[in-house]
Amino acid sequence: MKILITGSSGFIGFHLTSKLLKLGHTVIGVDDHNDYYDIKLKEQRRDLLLGKNFTFYKQDINEIAIKEKKIDIAINLAAQAGVRIPENKHYLYNHINVNGYKKFCNFCYSQNIKNIIYASSSSVYSDKNGGKFSEKNTKLEPKSEYGKSKLSNERFSFNFSNKTDTNFIGLRFFSVYGPYGRPDMAYFLFTELLKQNKKIILHNRGNMARDMTYIDDIVEGILSSIKLISSSNFKQKHEIINLGNNAPVTAHKLLTLLEKKLSKKSKIVYEETTNESSYTHADITKAKKILGYSPKVNLDLGIDRFLEWHNSYGKK
Repeated sequence: MKILITGSSGFIGFHLTSKLLKLGHTVIGVDDHNDYYDIKLKEQRRDLLLGKNFTFYKQDINEIAIKEKKIDIAINLAAQAGVRIPENKHYLYNHINVNGYKKFCNFCYSQNIKNIIYASSSSVYSDKNGGKFSEKNTKLEPKSEYGKSKLSNERFSFNFSNKTDTNFIGLRFFSVYGPYGRPDMAYFLFTELLKQNKKIILHNRGNMARDMTYIDDIVEGILSSIKLISSSNFKQKHEIINLGNNAPVTAHKLLTLLEKKLSKKSKIVYEETTNESSYTHADITKAKKILGYSPKVNLDLGIDRFLEWHNSYGKK
């Protein structure tokens, strides 16, 4: 197939594109290489993808313009990520995540692209009632501006699917981690600070828990979504699916694991925060049923794989 991926130099975009190319697909990648984190890491990811079946455009999603036609599927992974960006940068949630996504969908419609898969987030859920986060039963009440922007994408997609003949699958990702990951994520940040013997901030006494999901499992879930939306069995027009690991881990437990693997002792500073979920926990029943999704990599193995990569990354 010929597949358009926005955010192709991002963490998930890079791994997904790499896998699709290995499977023989053609990928058109779009990424603006913004400076939210190290641009060199984004460039490194892109350079590893360059080849005969990969075409790259350095573009803002709001100005997407590519020459390729007859694209089978478009996948939107471009976003202003993170929930802790400075307040003077909050406009990027609206510019990239909300307006950019609308421009992306309208571009797809203009190019007669019928199937769209897009990244949503566990951040759309409320954490007030406990239990697993279920697509059907858990209240949607995001605490962060990032989460609100992702919920906006879901609602826009639902309305767009009703007004046009476009099919959508929205994937609610749960704390994706692994090699070539995002440096602002806790596992990456803790690793860097431990290696440098610097202080580590733990929010809410380290009791916040995240359903950490290894990148290879996420990619398999996206591949299954591609297969589903391309098949005659896809009848819903707009489907929302959790992709998680069903195994939350607290920040304190994650830090303790990293301390053990790196033979380091952390210097902890405790701070409070109110704009983040106290925990995330994916109910993956739906993903198992309609995608055959079954995460394979546990945290211990996933962190080993990340650290193996990070040891070489840190030397460059």
